Amino acid sequence: MQSHDLSLPAWGPYTKRYSGISHVPAANDGVRFDLSVFPGMYRRRVDVPNVRFESGFHPWAAAPDLSCYTFRHELLWKDQLYADISFAPLGEDARLIRAELHNNTDAPQNLVLHYMASAWDPVPSYRGFSLPGCEVSLPENAAFVWAKDYDTLDFSIHRPNECLTWDGLRRGEEAVPGFGQGYGIGMGFGCSEGKGPFGQVMPSGKGDTVTFTLSLTAPLHTPCLCVRYWNPADESSEYDVNGQDTLRLPPCQKPSIAILPLNASIPAGKFTLTLTAAGVGGAKLDCLALCEQADAGNFTVTLRGDGSRPQAEPAADENYLTLQYPHIQECYGILWDDITTHIRTIENDELDIFLRDTVHDHVNATLRGNGKGHYVNLFMGPIPLEAGQTKVIYGAVCAAPDASAAALRCHELLTQRSDWEHVWQQASASLAAPPALPAAESLALGQQLMNAVLCTNVVYPVYTRGQYIRHYTPGRWWDCVYTWDSGFIGMGLAQTSLRNAFDCLNTYLMPPDSVDAAFLHHGSMVPTQFYLYAELLNRTGSRKLAAYCYPRLKLYYRFFTGQEGGSTTANLHSGLLRPWDYFYNSGGWDDYPPQQEVQRRRLQANCAPVVTTAHAIRCAKILAYTARLLSETADADAFDADALRLGRSLQTAWDEESGYFGYLLHDPSGDAADILRTEQGLNYDMGLDGASPLFAGACTEPQKELLWQKLQSPEHLWCACGLSTVDQSAPYYRRDGYWNGAVWMPYQWMFFKSALDAGLADFAYRIADTALTLWQNECAESYCCFEHFMIESRRGAGWHQFSGLSSPIVQWFSAYYRPGTLTTGFDAFVRHTDWAPDNSTLHATLDFTAAGRSTVLVVLQPGSKAVTASVPCSVTTRHDGLLELTFALDAPCTVTISIHP
Repeated sequence: MQSHDLSLPAWGPYTKRYSGISHVPAANDGVRFDLSVFPGMYRRRVDVPNVRFESGFHPWAAAPDLSCYTFRHELLWKDQLYADISFAPLGEDARLIRAELHNNTDAPQNLVLHYMASAWDPVPSYRGFSLPGCEVSLPENAAFVWAKDYDTLDFSIHRPNECLTWDGLRRGEEAVPGFGQGYGIGMGFGCSEGKGPFGQVMPSGKGDTVTFTLSLTAPLHTPCLCVRYWNPADESSEYDVNGQDTLRLPPCQKPSIAILPLNASIPAGKFTLTLTAAGVGGAKLDCLALCEQADAGNFTVTLRGDGSRPQAEPAADENYLTLQYPHIQECYGILWDDITTHIRTIENDELDIFLRDTVHDHVNATLRGNGKGHYVNLFMGPIPLEAGQTKVIYGAVCAAPDASAAALRCHELLTQRSDWEHVWQQASASLAAPPALPAAESLALGQQLMNAVLCTNVVYPVYTRGQYIRHYTPGRWWDCVYTWDSGFIGMGLAQTSLRNAFDCLNTYLMPPDSVDAAFLHHGSMVPTQFYLYAELLNRTGSRKLAAYCYPRLKLYYRFFTGQEGGSTTANLHSGLLRPWDYFYNSGGWDDYPPQQEVQRRRLQANCAPVVTTAHAIRCAKILAYTARLLSETADADAFDADALRLGRSLQTAWDEESGYFGYLLHDPSGDAADILRTEQGLNYDMGLDGASPLFAGACTEPQKELLWQKLQSPEHLWCACGLSTVDQSAPYYRRDGYWNGAVWMPYQWMFFKSALDAGLADFAYRIADTALTLWQNECAESYCCFEHFMIESRRGAGWHQFSGLSSPIVQWFSAYYRPGTLTTGFDAFVRHTDWAPDNSTLHATLDFTAAGRSTVLVVLQPGSKAVTASVPCSVTTRHDGLLELTFALDAPCTVTISIHP
């Protein structure tokens, strides 16, 4: 089975609660250990570093492999009184904890340092219940299967998403409270027509079928089928069993077991069980067992109890503590510095209010709250700091097979206490930024913070494809996979780690034989994984990468373009693609005006946006190039034909009057009618969607000229902080929107790449330089990495530690300032590069797939350079070390470049 996990250590910043370090136990069953580490003002104030809202801490620096990272905690803004909390390796089983406390005020300060240990059972994304796991007891000779581990499951009424499941769950799989492994068969399978999870309307399940294979070690003479299920409906669910028996699952308020005696004995070996639903009731299936009727009462599924309360063994006189949690096989050891430390227990589910409310309780060793959670608190202090003083305090955390081994490991680590500063000095070298040109010096902080957020925005657990994985998230507020953000996350990660970038891509790709998930889908259907793949291919030139990704991307593409898996994206006669059956969002822009109008007027069945087709064209071109690399000539020709066909379809959506493309309405038969207009008859799509055929390379020359004017005009799309999502002259432009009235980075990156394709080097630089300067200014002011920028104020807004759609910031920095970087537009692919070790020389081979002007950016070590190319080009040095090579090509061709001092 393909792993969708990341190549990261078991220790890392994976929490979904409070900042610090987490551990993924070897069982990898979704249970997580957290050790939050944060400062406070002794007997005065504590700011709890909640990762779900702004709470006074900032990802500050991180190694790409997460071996070492630092969070800055501000007690008095800005940098008057703060702590840098860092983590570094002490072998694979332990991590060093370093707290560097700074008092930059003119007065003495008393601080406290909190270590806060806790353990967490998995919680399904966007659900309010935890999954504690279970113990299954089976009678002798019984056979057992979890319902979600079926062989086949088919709906009698076709669903558009049955081959593109949400979050990569199996077809029909659903998270259900009280189920043994947390997931079972649901999603309306076999049920009467009605609502499913999150208010989804489900069709009748009459005729739905599911098959299982159960293995019997001995024959069953008087067998019965035992089914654990939950039926919250008012009527029983019914299923035909192998055409011989009828299974009834009565209503119940919690998971129950139903027992069905079977009519015939069953021999030893494999037994195929088929359930065909009658389409009544609302049952969800947890697990099934076959056993002798007399033994049926011995089949039980017992949920585990609370996993948050450990067996604590303090050795306070030796400065360590061991914690054995009931749902974790490993035992943890926590070590602290030789300062006054009190061990407390906190009986509450949250700390944000409770810890503040109890800050003046100096007496009790147990702080009792609502009893719904449990924390072990190492309360260290007072820690006095004189005016201008800095102190460093060390600790450590480790994991061992059992309590005695944990105690032994703590003793061993304490004997190495004198080496910890040396360990830190060696490990912290990994936090240094890669070399950059001198011209980039003023942008350093913004890049440091963006890379720290990119590397540390990882959560565990996320459940997909039957696995619990670590996952790069756009921000910890989104505890889930997220398709369109993740392509940009991967491209950002590629600037410091190609391995991390590939792992991010691989999470979203499915094996070519996948029948229920063409790709990992959550949220907007924007296929950014193709752009990430192209970035990796250009950076590596790897045929192995191409051969692995090609069949997976082909599966993705064919569903995206409505050619496979029951996809409904291409069911309009115009040929334009329609994503509405899979998500409300066309291009990832929540409040984009025509998108909102489609929802308001319920036009999803007969209205197509522009951007979905534009992305599909670019995906087809990426696949066509890859197919030719792999000698899949027939496939390449088919992808080229798709790109031409989809490009012709876009022309039906051109609106000459506004100078933009438009959302295209269709009549009841699916034929193109008119574009979506306001009540005054104005094109509703005056914005980046209406300009998106530019980055697809699907415009006529007059259309290109007009759209480039719009993009560069301060009266239309250009503003002081970049490209507005919506034309500022449009009557539906707003100053207070989320996307409408704001500047975001991802589509700016799309048009930046398109500007390189058009040979518009100055405009490409204007996009990048404006974004980089804007970003640096905001980071210097707030230390935050925001989602977007408000046009009037030019200040950041949205999520404050955002690594998703803001990651083009590090791509632009590499493109203009990081030696060893070669950047092209979409229509040029890098076949081969040969860089000198010091990046002073480059020999490269590029494949240009379109005629016309095209600019390539090359960053080398500073100094004068000579350029030779197999095709004439103009060379511009915008700043020392950056060369802009612009070609005028009569036809697609291969170009060799040589650059040397």
